[in-house]
Amino acid sequence: MQKSATAAIYKDYIQPKSQLFSLKTPYMEQGRVTQLVAETPSLWIHTKVNAEGGENEIHKHITEDHAFIVLEGQMSVFDEKGGEIEVKQYQGVMIPKGAYYRYHNTGEGNLVVIRVGAGQRGQEQQAGQETRLGADGKPLTSGTVENRNKPPIEKIGSFFAEAAG
Repeated sequence: MQKSATAAIYKDYIQPKSQLFSLKTPYMEQGRVTQLVAETPSLWIHTKVNAEGGENEIHKHITEDHAFIVLEGQMSVFDEKGGEIEVKQYQGVMIPKGAYYRYHNTGEGNLVVIRVGAGQRGQEQQAGQETRLGADGKPLTSGTVENRNKPPIEKIGSFFAEAAG
């Protein structure tokens, strides 16, 4: 019996597996923490906790659509003209690739969000081209002084979703 071309393609295919992930993330005294919790080649999920501030300089991602979903606290997302979207607990905001934005923690205490990204993997460079650009069109790395980043200080022994393991 002759095998089809499709069967030949699937012969060497490795079946993808579901993966469990935890949202357990340390609360912060100062600064912010971003933790990768799950990924595939075209989708990635992070938890982000901000004691204050946020991603404070306007920037865009040229290879990635992404969304922020607020689990705790409140944030404001601003565009390059100062337009503001207030995002409260259990709300989210979708940011398509190429859209300029910055966000800021505007609630009491820590801001806890899930960040979901999709598209071409969001490395700092993709085929020699920067993928995260500031308003001036130059690369703007997230955890830098230029992005008004403060050194992260965790609240020792204090976690969001601690029961998640």
